[in-house]
Amino acid sequence: MRLFSNKSTALRNILLGATLVAATNSAFAHVTLISATPAANTIVSTQPKNLTLNFGEEVMLMNIKVVDEQRKELPLNYKVSHDLKKSFDVALPSLKKGKYTVLWGTMGKDGHNMNGEYSFTLK
Repeated sequence: MRLFSNKSTALRNILLGATLVAATNSAFAHVTLISATPAANTIVSTQPKNLTLNFGEEVMLMNIKVVDEQRKELPLNYKVSHDLKKSFDVALPSLKKGKYTVLWGTMGKDGHNMNGEYSFTLK
């Protein structure tokens, strides 16, 4: 009888642990970049005036960089705000033809940090 009790306790502990792991993963879900303008992996023919990032949840945009093909950072006039928003517009300086990479970093309501990057090309 004791053997059956130990198996029942072990099974209950395994199920409890699996439930806690699943709950933790959903609580700290990664915020995703839903869309951007210029869009990821696109070729644009006109100078974009702004960079727009749209996220799936409200976040603080903690860091935004645009680098050229030589990984030289372009000057952006972005100041970190502690406002939680889903969409951010950042003015872009004049760009030359070439490939650009956008690097971003956010913080969610739960304090979880997310980073990402994507590229676009100006022809």
